[in-house]
Amino acid sequence: MKTRLITSGVGIVLVFATMAASAFFPEVFTAVCLLITVIGVREALRAIGGDKVRVLGVPCYLYGALILLAPYIPDELKMYGAILAASMIYLFVMFAILLKKHSVLRVDTACTAMILTMFISVPLMVLELVFRTVMKQPDGTPSYPGGVALVIFTLGVAWFADGGAYFVGRAIGKHKMAPVLSPKKTIEGAVGGFVSSMVISMGGAYLYADVMGYAAGRVNYINLAVITGVCILMSMFGDISFSAVKRQYGIKDFGNLLPGHGGVLDRFDSVFFVCPTFYLLNVVLPILR
Repeated sequence: MKTRLITSGVGIVLVFATMAASAFFPEVFTAVCLLITVIGVREALRAIGGDKVRVLGVPCYLYGALILLAPYIPDELKMYGAILAASMIYLFVMFAILLKKHSVLRVDTACTAMILTMFISVPLMVLELVFRTVMKQPDGTPSYPGGVALVIFTLGVAWFADGGAYFVGRAIGKHKMAPVLSPKKTIEGAVGGFVSSMVISMGGAYLYADVMGYAAGRVNYINLAVITGVCILMSMFGDISFSAVKRQYGIKDFGNLLPGHGGVLDRFDSVFFVCPTFYLLNVVLPILR
């Protein structure tokens, strides 16, 4: 417990330091997302045994890096075209490696490597879009301070749900939610995580937008509440989904970089599901009037 709390405290400081720097130097945010991608892909390859075929990692790392640079393409249509082209080339290359190394590389290993690499890099690229495109200045240019607030909100939705579920589950959890995939998760914990994340996330949004006046009168709180609720559910779905991967491969954690939490993937698994959910729902239900 103590180790987990210390790591969480250090992590919070690093997140806020990173976002403060990103408000003035947006490239910092891209660099951190790239670092998370590299570490996450490395953890994924090691977990599934893909690191035993060294050449398999080359297209995975390159794809992750290229996808994270896509938001720098100013034309939106060209950006999505580049993402599609990179994804198709990546899939072709991965299958070419599978054909070349079929004697030592299993199909399930290659396919899992593809899926996990895409599910690490693409959501982080979408988080870059949240940072760069959702909040705008009056002249249409990106509002990076506003983007910082949205990124912190997106991360917070996932992490508040996880933290709330952990503490409520430890305190009163009795009914197992997924006894095979994740024996420690309980229904009581899930409910506690949902409520705590909803209250803290919405309260934080109101404090930032209206009390502090950074977006006074512009936030549609009904839309934001709907998006927040769906994102919380998706964060729980992501957590369980990555737990299924770990159980399939017989590992407890993806790594040990974060004492008390495991690896980067153990901390960001729920975030990967929240990022695209938040971005896509904001298109349908804009949070800003």
